[in-house]
Amino acid sequence: MKQTIFAAFIVSLALVTQNVQADTSTGTTSIFSKNQKFDREGVELYNDNFDMKSVKKVGAGLAAGGMTGMIGLNVEFNIMPEDTIFVGFGSGKGYNTFNFGYKKNFEGYYMSPYTKVGLTRWSDTSNSSDGAARSSDVLRQVLSDDEIRDNRFYVNFLAAGAGLEYNQLEGNLSGINLFGELLLLADISDFKLVPTGSVGITYFY
Repeated sequence: MKQTIFAAFIVSLALVTQNVQADTSTGTTSIFSKNQKFDREGVELYNDNFDMKSVKKVGAGLAAGGMTGMIGLNVEFNIMPEDTIFVGFGSGKGYNTFNFGYKKNFEGYYMSPYTKVGLTRWSDTSNSSDGAARSSDVLRQVLSDDEIRDNRFYVNFLAAGAGLEYNQLEGNLSGINLFGELLLLADISDFKLVPTGSVGITYFY
């Protein structure tokens, strides 16, 4: 599963790079992106995070922790600069994850806050050894010892949280986004609460 996530990420970057179209009349081109805004000197430049996300509608990247588990691939779609739909999948030792939800962006410059809500499903993997999921702090708090030992489980969580992201707004790396967030997961079956967090990188193009 981890190899699949890595391969999907590499393929997505390759496709984006392949679609880059240089605009010689306006200036240099971002190394990945084809959706760009330039200043009069030909430098890619955005006024703030809303300006960037109004031009760059789609982002793809990697996340560690949180709704994705140990590591995962996330994709974001900026419906409006302040409104984002996200979807992702990930994995960890003994489990796979899938998540989707809504992200509310707040206006900012290089640093900008956001909130998010969503659903995430964690389920066992058939090819893992019994008890492998014990390494997950999240699963240890919601599963019984028997479920972990037998490696037969699925858990659906409601998720809510807030985070802070760094936005690269100028130059060849415009669109790079680094983020960190704190989340609260609620097991839908019994509403047991599990705090967690995530860090990651997204590239908007």
